Amino acid sequence: MGTWGIGNFENDDASDWVYDLEKSKGKKILYKALNSVLENAEYIEAPDCCEALAAAEVIYSGLSSDHSGVSEEVIKWLNKKPGLFKKPISFEASDAKKSIETINKILSSSEL
Repeated sequence: MGTWGIGNFENDDASDWVYDLEKSKGKKILYKALNSVLENAEYIEAPDCCEALAAAEVIYSGLSSDHSGVSEEVIKWLNKKPGLFKKPISFEASDAKKSIETINKILSSSEL
């Protein structure tokens, strides 16, 4: 895994995940990354953690409108309209709760 910093997007796994995020049309990709950690009863490998942390950061950015920790690609995705006259993707408190649970699990039992 290539890493060039301590930020959630400063590694190859998160960078590759953002590429997939850009092509996605909804929040499923976020949930898939979070669930890969939450549903794992074994040792959680670094690549899954990196993707889940990136997903949690996207959710935080979407909820708070603080885009300082995310890339231009993520900002464009957050503002993307899924169809004609539809609103950008929105987040709920349940998304934040799932992100926090994921982060806590990564902190307690993972390769990171």
